[in-house]
Amino acid sequence: MQPSNRRPFDIRLPLGDVKFSVRVAVLCTRGDRLLTNTEPGIGFHYLPGGAVTTDEDSATAAAREWTEETGLPPGPLRLVGVVESFFGPANHRQHEIGFYYHTPAPAELPDNPFTVQDNPGVTCHWLPMNDTESTPVYPLVIRDLLDVPPGEIRHIVNREG
Repeated sequence: MQPSNRRPFDIRLPLGDVKFSVRVAVLCTRGDRLLTNTEPGIGFHYLPGGAVTTDEDSATAAAREWTEETGLPPGPLRLVGVVESFFGPANHRQHEIGFYYHTPAPAELPDNPFTVQDNPGVTCHWLPMNDTESTPVYPLVIRDLLDVPPGEIRHIVNREG
């Protein structure tokens, strides 16, 4: 089969009054800390990752997003969960299918906060896992994905707001 010359598009669609998206996120851990992203003034954290594009599988998307955000090649990525999230205010509801991959932190990743390579308004931080109770990390169900044994994948339906 010939490769397509079509430009890929992020899978983010308005469907009626709901925004539908397919995304990937990377749970990167170093000891008892989780790598999270945040932006000034938003009051919460989220995981590195982004939209899956058309004609792209989730593992390839996770590797691409990791490299775009950190500037580093990904280590081994292990699928630990698929999360169906429903969130947002009544007039801006979102329905998201998320594929969550775990990777151990590469040695080259700094211990101090650093700017996301492809978005200078976003900073990566090492958040102690105990702080995920007091510092919101979205989706709020990520704690359920931190201890998934090898060979298992969790499926979670997450309704927020």
